[in-house]
Amino acid sequence: MTTAVKSIRHIVEANLKTYLTAQTELAGVAIYTGDSADDNVLPKIITVCDSARAPGDLPEGLGNYLCGVRLTIYSNADDTTLSAHRSRCAVLAGIMQDVASFKAVFTAEGNASLYDVTIGSEDEGVDTRSWATSFGFNVLTVITN
Repeated sequence: MTTAVKSIRHIVEANLKTYLTAQTELAGVAIYTGDSADDNVLPKIITVCDSARAPGDLPEGLGNYLCGVRLTIYSNADDTTLSAHRSRCAVLAGIMQDVASFKAVFTAEGNASLYDVTIGSEDEGVDTRSWATSFGFNVLTVITN
């Protein structure tokens, strides 16, 4: 019998997609994971877990991870004003502050537990045809099974 190897990075990305897709405030915004092969449409959010490392204050080797997560929200500048894009960004930032609801997704999935989420940065990029804002978050987790 072979034990499946679990990737905390894939777990975090999948749970983020589940969590964000369920948010009525983001209706009409497509949610993708970083490794998605789906054709992308705008507006969209791409969830990427860039890093996973043992947290400095928790024992190593026990399944605890501090994950560096990047959520990038893209809007089409041809049909969305910068003001509307920034409003969408504010909604996303607010949703990510609801740690209890995000924890519930981890609990329901049963593959990891979520301890905390903290925002690290918000960076905006402007192009002639699109708006893009990238949020950096630290997500503290532990693999449970």
